[in-house]
Amino acid sequence: MVNDPSLKKIHIVFNGQETPPMKVSQLFDAHRFNRLTAVTTSVTADFFNQYLSNFIKVEIALRTPAASDAKTADEVVTKEALTHALLAVANKQPAKLFEGLTSGNQANVLNGLFSVEMSPVQALHSHFYLLSNHETHDTRVILGSIDLNNDAFDKDRNQFEEVLVFDNDIRLFQNLSEHFKKDIKPVLRPYFTDNLLKAAQAQLDEGKDDQDAGDNQVVILDNDTTDQIAAADMTDLISHDVQKQMDAKIIPTSTTIAMREVTTDRSQTQEAIARDVKQHDTIYNLQKTSVSPRAAKPKIKSREKIYQQVQQALISGMTPQQRQAEKKYTTFLYDRPMERNLVRNNSGLYVPNDAGTHPIPFGKLATTSQIRDGLRSIDAVMKGYQKFVVDYTADYGKRFFEAILYSFTAPLLWEIRQKASLNPEDGNDVPNFLVLGATAGSGKSTLLRIINQLTWNTDRSLIDFGMIYPTETAQKKAKTVEAIEHYMKQGSSYPVLLDEIEPYFFQQDQYSRHLVVDTMNELINNPHAIAPLIGTTNYDSGFTMLRETARRTYYLQIDKVINDQLKGEANKYIYNVRQTLNTTLFKDFVMRMANLLEDDETPWRDFNTDNGRLDFLSNTRKIFRDYYQMAGMDVPPYFADQICDDFQESSRNSWAKLYVTQADDFKYRESDDSLLFDISKLNTFNGFTADSIEKYRNALPIELCVDGINGKRGKFVEIKAPDFFKWIGERNPYATPEVAHSEPTHSISNSKLPSSAITTEKLKKKGFWARLFG
Repeated sequence: MVNDPSLKKIHIVFNGQETPPMKVSQLFDAHRFNRLTAVTTSVTADFFNQYLSNFIKVEIALRTPAASDAKTADEVVTKEALTHALLAVANKQPAKLFEGLTSGNQANVLNGLFSVEMSPVQALHSHFYLLSNHETHDTRVILGSIDLNNDAFDKDRNQFEEVLVFDNDIRLFQNLSEHFKKDIKPVLRPYFTDNLLKAAQAQLDEGKDDQDAGDNQVVILDNDTTDQIAAADMTDLISHDVQKQMDAKIIPTSTTIAMREVTTDRSQTQEAIARDVKQHDTIYNLQKTSVSPRAAKPKIKSREKIYQQVQQALISGMTPQQRQAEKKYTTFLYDRPMERNLVRNNSGLYVPNDAGTHPIPFGKLATTSQIRDGLRSIDAVMKGYQKFVVDYTADYGKRFFEAILYSFTAPLLWEIRQKASLNPEDGNDVPNFLVLGATAGSGKSTLLRIINQLTWNTDRSLIDFGMIYPTETAQKKAKTVEAIEHYMKQGSSYPVLLDEIEPYFFQQDQYSRHLVVDTMNELINNPHAIAPLIGTTNYDSGFTMLRETARRTYYLQIDKVINDQLKGEANKYIYNVRQTLNTTLFKDFVMRMANLLEDDETPWRDFNTDNGRLDFLSNTRKIFRDYYQMAGMDVPPYFADQICDDFQESSRNSWAKLYVTQADDFKYRESDDSLLFDISKLNTFNGFTADSIEKYRNALPIELCVDGINGKRGKFVEIKAPDFFKWIGERNPYATPEVAHSEPTHSISNSKLPSSAITTEKLKKKGFWARLFG
């Protein structure tokens, strides 16, 4: 069965005029032109041998396939260009192409007449062909989708190709020729490397005296030789080519940092690949089952049957439990900045209408009276905590109010992150995660419900972390985190409200790092609306966080309980207060924040002079201060003027108590002016909890440790004595009088903490390339 001949698969336009199909030999005319420069996706040995052999000079630059996970400039180098180059070499593609050439073409390569190159440090997406003849001065430029392989010219292949040919267009030819020489050529390196060519020449030299070898010797290299070439070429790519391009300032020196952090969000990429494979299998099976299975002349089944199969295919990858887990998140608020129109009172936020059939704008300016009522409702909430929480102070109350401010700002955080970030990594200063580390009976779940009422007019959007999947579910932990990630990435920017997050999520790297660190990296590298997460966790259970998780999380500690004797009265009070809560103030807030986001003069980088942290809620505070002024109310004492740094304070307090109670266990090392502490002593036998070792290890700032991250590892923690005593606020008994009375030159809290340390494994096993890449 042949294709419809009326369909023109290879569309050729010659100097602006559509032409009949041309032969490949006519297009790449080696009689009229004798030189070829090409930037193309691929070249096969068969095509080279058949159509390019008669050129006098051939130079081919191979394009770089686009990588879906390369989002930043540095990632284009590391995840796209360099990774592609290394994989090509590891898979021995250069050697395979060279071996496929005829002996004459191999000789032309060895003599420098034919060359193939690639770009290991810059993604090369260009696509063009330049043909010329220096004697007749004829030129040809070919643009389009074709590559140097026979498939591109197969009219029966069911693919469309565009070919635009420009003959003797001198200006176009010169423009592209200069672009190749000045811009592209400097980033190229030989595809057929010196290591490959030396091995090929050595084989030819050995065969010269062998009468059985014949006149036209062809190079065919054995596996051991190509293994050695691959290993040497990969080494050169990294040690020589990358360094050379940095020295030439073609790529930034920060490339080495990007190389070190190239695996940072690898788990998300691996999941995406796994999902892609699963989706392909589903679609393949759908195609297969859409055709009658046993008919001699297969027919496509009826529309009704195919529809049933499609429905089944869409849910085939999910268990009933997974489908049930997906339905737990039902609150949607979409941020569309491009639709924002302040003149028409459109904040850019949209919600589904009551019937769920279409989106409607969200946000409405409130009257002064309505603003006053909203502030009084929040104040009533705060007075409830003040009245019923044991040992309540105004400073403690700031934590509750900060949570409310964060929740108001949450839907627009991803926009604020872009405004506040000078460098991509600055995005971590605007965390997408708010965690309330709370004692049981502190009112944390009630606070989450109050937040829901203030921003959504219901208290039923809470998700119980432990109940996303039933207890007996296999791989419950991994599936729970998977479900939360799904909730956050549905396109809505309304926060996911998660109650009672279990401690393992923060303590185990495969969960917190995957969700918190990888999600923040995704937000930084590819800004878009990912719902923030506001969650509570039990502080009493020995709560701790990995430092790289803490770096990307706003942590507020709520560690005081509601008076047991007043619980009945407290429950009645808070019930009555919650009847007054509504979204009027929140709807006004989003209008005012949208106005600030549209104003280019709005300052977003407000740093605290004490701890050096970015106050990403500074404009939220400004709006609320304006509210109090408009309402004629005093700013309450629970109003925080800056970010609360509870994780740092909790960490400092833990180590301070440890030192005060067990000072003898901190052994002074005079040679390094450091303290050695045997962290293995923090075990259950000595009265500590089972996870105390990791809790204290995570709480110790890296910059306090001798030799950085290495000072935190192993049995003995080595700490810089002067800095440690400054940090915990205790007198340094080992300091000289001069040092003891001198002023510190800098504050530890002002320095930025490294997020992670990445180790590099050396490949030592013999025959690695043969086993891994074939």
